[in-house]
Amino acid sequence: MKNRPLLGLFVFSMSASSLHAHADEAPEGFIEGGSAKILARNMYFNRNSLSHYPDAIGWGQGFLMDYQSGFTQGEIGFGIEASAYTAYKLDGGRGTVGTGMFPAEGDGERSESSTLNGAVKMKWSNTVLKFGDLRPYNPVFATPDLRLMPMTTRGFQLLSEDIDKVSIDIGHFYSSRGYTTTNHDEGFKAGYAGVDAGDVDYAGLTYTPVDAGSVGFYASRAEDLWRQYYLNGNYSLALDEEQSLSFDFNLYRTLDEGKANAGDINNTAWSLSSAYAIGSQTFTLSYQKVHGRTPFDYLMSSDGTYMDSIYLANSSQYGDFNGPGEQSIGLGYAYDFGSTGYLHTTLSFRYVYGFDIDDEKVDPDGLYAYYAHSDKQIERDIDLKTVVETGPLKNLSVRVRYADFAFTGDSVKQLRVITEYPFDLF
Repeated sequence: MKNRPLLGLFVFSMSASSLHAHADEAPEGFIEGGSAKILARNMYFNRNSLSHYPDAIGWGQGFLMDYQSGFTQGEIGFGIEASAYTAYKLDGGRGTVGTGMFPAEGDGERSESSTLNGAVKMKWSNTVLKFGDLRPYNPVFATPDLRLMPMTTRGFQLLSEDIDKVSIDIGHFYSSRGYTTTNHDEGFKAGYAGVDAGDVDYAGLTYTPVDAGSVGFYASRAEDLWRQYYLNGNYSLALDEEQSLSFDFNLYRTLDEGKANAGDINNTAWSLSSAYAIGSQTFTLSYQKVHGRTPFDYLMSSDGTYMDSIYLANSSQYGDFNGPGEQSIGLGYAYDFGSTGYLHTTLSFRYVYGFDIDDEKVDPDGLYAYYAHSDKQIERDIDLKTVVETGPLKNLSVRVRYADFAFTGDSVKQLRVITEYPFDLF
């Protein structure tokens, strides 16, 4: 019974595809339409905390190879996807662990780890159905890529663009592989409550009536945890050739489901942000509010890898500003230095202030005890990135990300230095 809504939307999208004329040109084919690429990623990670998290220092080198075939020719095409990820530990920071870059081994971390991933896919018109190790990315189920090896999840995903100006995304996932494991049979948990969830289902669509704006809606279910609904609207207004003003609204509605492993949840979280761009500069202002007796929570894998399933405006490099009753205001500034002919550099700053956390209603011994003694949160972020534009090192990038997060009785400082060099094999 629980799969009927997803099945109905699948049938609808596949039927709609038959209404569209097929492209005049035949597809390139299984081999001819394939591509393979490698990303060499080097990362230094340093986290310093007063009390909440232990200090963690690490340095590693990762290699990410991804292959995507084309589709066999015919009305229905078939293909495969495969990836191989490897991480090498270059330095552990005199024995500190917990960087999220390397799988655990006893009381320490492994010096080398690898994982293989595979998926099969089928295409009909502009609808693609995939099964296997996938990396979906949407507001309710987003696999992150913030360490040496990205997270993967195993299940089904359907993507369709057969309806004019509408994108459909449907998924059913039953296991995961996080940053700190090479196993593909990890499950899912509530990120902040830390309790187990069963399978995850979602369905969503995005409607783009004009190039400058779109609306989107997603509904998801984490078995025995919650049902979550998401709404988005965004629009960009060009003031003249040098200036523009854009708006982005996000809303989540979360209700407990099934066995309610995270307890009673009746939570609404929303945000509104505006960005004013003039020339090379962009100024942003955002407001975020959480309604309910619990924080806004989202998924992570069983090994503790948080997913990116939070599109609220003030979710930052470290903190999410998602406490019960919390309000937050964010200010941002970004500058694009443009191209020197060899390098292209961007720099951004961000400040977020969270207040009015309803800590009196949080059980200090409960699942969300993290917020029991907090009344405000503050984060300051710096993000500097430069990319090589020409020469033998074209597309080589160096990025420095720094976050200074403080809340009642604790603070965390986090530094990441990331170097990436992508190149195509074919």
